[in-house]
Amino acid sequence: MLDFKKREEKNGSKFASLTEIQANAKCSKEWQDLSADQKKMYNSKAKKNTQEKKTGLGESVKTLEKREAENVKYETNMREYIDTTIRQDIYTNRIKIISFYFIHVHWYYTKIDMENVIDYIPAEFAVVEFSLTEGVKRCLHEIIAPNIEIGYTREAMEHSDEAHKIDIYRTGPETNYKDLYQKFVDFMSLGDKSMKKLPPLYTTNKMKTVVPCFFQRMTDAAGVPIDTFDLYSLEYLFGTLMMALNDEFPEFGNRTLLAEAELNKGAFDYVQNIGCQYHNELFDIGNLCSQSIAIQWVYTLCDALCPLLEIEMIDGIHCPDKDINSLEARMNSLSVKEYKYKTIRSETGVSEAYRLKAGARTREENEQRKRAGGSLTITYGQTETNTSIFVPSASSSVSNYIAVGSSSRIPISLSEVLVGVEANLEPNDDDFPAIGSSKFKSRSKKN
Repeated sequence: MLDFKKREEKNGSKFASLTEIQANAKCSKEWQDLSADQKKMYNSKAKKNTQEKKTGLGESVKTLEKREAENVKYETNMREYIDTTIRQDIYTNRIKIISFYFIHVHWYYTKIDMENVIDYIPAEFAVVEFSLTEGVKRCLHEIIAPNIEIGYTREAMEHSDEAHKIDIYRTGPETNYKDLYQKFVDFMSLGDKSMKKLPPLYTTNKMKTVVPCFFQRMTDAAGVPIDTFDLYSLEYLFGTLMMALNDEFPEFGNRTLLAEAELNKGAFDYVQNIGCQYHNELFDIGNLCSQSIAIQWVYTLCDALCPLLEIEMIDGIHCPDKDINSLEARMNSLSVKEYKYKTIRSETGVSEAYRLKAGARTREENEQRKRAGGSLTITYGQTETNTSIFVPSASSSVSNYIAVGSSSRIPISLSEVLVGVEANLEPNDDDFPAIGSSKFKSRSKKN
């Protein structure tokens, strides 16, 4: 069943559990068609598997230990690579011009496979190439056409509203990961087909389990090994650069934690017009788009490192464009006309397009009705009062706000209720008796 699952998933099929595979007619037929020797091989594997130690979640202890050893090895190799590369590039004075690649991935929803590993279904990705001298050099961004599986629509909608605002009902052909792989490799290699190994990509600790799911889909579709891409820690790279370039760096400082703190400050979260066209046109908020987030990482590194190397920072490539992010420009960007209501759901989950289809009034019609005014009937007990209600406009006078019609009875006001009450309301000891006293009883009898 596991071998069947791997083969079928390469062809686009998905299985939530072994029970689902067991009920699959194609899998059953394949098992029946196996020879006696082939069945014996699988039976021996099954017998061996039942003898393995398991965790409380049913995971193989041996598999977990192997996975942990691989992670430790990978972490060690990553640190050695970054330490050696930075040391050499500083020594040869290439640190200013060497390119780094940052990657960010948003997702629609998550699934947990049979090995208890979380699988993130990609929604969009962005790769940014930058150097300390040239700042942001190139960017590859793409929104992945959704194919939301049954049972995951609500999670996809909620995560979209919270994280990236990508419409899960976008129409269009489903993303071809094989074509996407080729586009990705061409970007990383600049079209150089003779390149044997692609440069590593860097991402934050929050993304270190998300990005590999995206890589896995591309490499499976292209039929290449998963280690085609090397994914390293952006925090460790940033911290190593700060430590190597700054003589005042704390001797026993944790480079990774210090870098993480800088990245988490969110100093460039609301930089405008650095995202993709989709996000810029709809929301113009930088922290919604994978492209804008990756560029914010570049700005953070440049802000910390360029002064140490006496590199003049240029607006738009090392740091935000001051003209674009001026107060006047930011206020103009908030114009309601720039928003496309048909792609934004209201708090009730009903889109503007659906409201109009159902015969509801448009927003413009509602505004006209408010300006025109209307009549409201207010009921007090058994009588009615007709009161004209007006919405103030620029041309309205004070007299427009009050227009009372006929009434058989006006509600009693607070001042009328208090007629006859003594004006001296200063408190005395009887108003605040001691706890446990009987003054309340005596006052009640007196009253």
